[in-house]
Parts: sequence; C-alpha cells; structure tokens
Amino acid sequence: MKKALLLTVFSLFFSMTYGQSFQVKDLSKSIGFWEGKLIYLDYSSGKPYSMAANITLSLTQDQKGFIMLYEYPKEPQANAKDTTYVTGNLFDKDRIVAFNKEQNGDFQLITEVDGEDGNDNKKAVLRHTYLLKEEQFSIVKEVIFVGTDKWIKRNEYVFQH
Repeated sequence: MKKALLLTVFSLFFSMTYGQSFQVKDLSKSIGFWEGKLIYLDYSSGKPYSMAANITLSLTQDQKGFIMLYEYPKEPQANAKDTTYVTGNLFDKDRIVAFNKEQNGDFQLITEVDGEDGNDNKKAVLRHTYLLKEEQFSIVKEVIFVGTDKWIKRNEYVFQH
C-alpha cells in the first residue's frame, strides 16, 4: 500500500512538472495512417493474443484535440474513434506523468489514471505510454492493482508507417 501511495505522489509530482508545457501539437509528427497489430493479454487463458490493427492519427481543426481512429480489419465492429484534449496536466482524463520530445519530433508521452481493471474489476492505476520513434508508433497499456507493486502489461499496439 505504501508503494502505491508513493507511486501516486511521484506521478502527481511529474504530472505537474511535465504536464504544464505539453500541447497536443507536440504530437504532430505522429499524424497519418499507421498499420500494425494489437497484442493483448487474454484474461481467460492468461496468454498473449495478436490481431491486425491500424490507426489514423490527426489533430482537430482547432489543433487542440488529438484524434485516434482505430481500425481492426478482421473485426470491423470493434473500430473506434477517440478524440482527446489536453486540459492543464490532463490528456483527456489521464494525468500526464511524463513527456519527452526529441528535436526531430519523436516523443514519449506517459499518462496514468485511477480506475478498475480485470475480470474482477479490481481498483488499479492504468498507465498508457505513447512512443513515436522514427517510423514506429506504439501505445502500451499497463496496470498496477492497488495493494501490489507489480505492473502488468495489458496490451500493446505496434504500428509502422
């Protein structure tokens, strides 16, 4: 429990430090169509499962929102569109824990939010890491259950231009 509290305090400190200067336009190098896959942990078997996934990234017309259009070629009923805005130190409802941007526009954005995860809907901190490196873009979701000290990777999107 102490580790979870320390993690929350640490996250708040960094969200105040990094979140102040982050703007949606800092993600502009990621704009465009990306093709790849989603790898996720199957709750019932405990084993990873992989499926084709694509993402189209764009900015809203006012350049204050980040639009993520997810497409699943073999499961189009799962397609989804998400528009996220930056408000203070929040990326939508997630706290901005860290943001690092290279001179060439590559970046790493890490966000966290308190929520629930798992088949049992256990309380947890959900972390998303957005990483743009050269011609690769990835989004990793990790969770840490309240009262534990081990992060679990739930899923990872891996895309290429």
